[in-house]
Amino acid sequence: MLRISLIGFLVIISFTSFGQKITSTAVGTPEMLYNENGVSISAQLTECKNESRNEIMTFKILTVTNSNANPAALKVREDMYYDTDGGNCRTCDNPEYTFTFNLEAGETKAGNCYSDSNPALAVFVSMKEGYIKEVLSDFKMNVIRLH
Repeated sequence: MLRISLIGFLVIISFTSFGQKITSTAVGTPEMLYNENGVSISAQLTECKNESRNEIMTFKILTVTNSNANPAALKVREDMYYDTDGGNCRTCDNPEYTFTFNLEAGETKAGNCYSDSNPALAVFVSMKEGYIKEVLSDFKMNVIRLH
């Protein structure tokens, strides 16, 4: 039993050691999407390059910050419009794009290119020379402060 556990542990280490290398590069300056009573949401356009797959995708990486001394909660609906949808909102009627963020006092939550953090904090914009041809044409956030 110990041998099987040790082999499983070594396999996990091997896979993580040979994981995909992703580099991220910020493009331009961050955009403030929401800023009210000490809670803010900003978006940083970011180019994410997967070296092993030779893919370059662009995301809006979101950062949610509570600069208050008390916890805060936000309910956020992300409305995404893509050029291939003829001006229609792709996510407006989909409850999967409504998220609740609970933030402790002074806490910041941020997305990244790796998709291992909260997926709500990385909004797909486009893919350079890849199989995904659509481009984000508009992005709106409907924010309700719960407390």
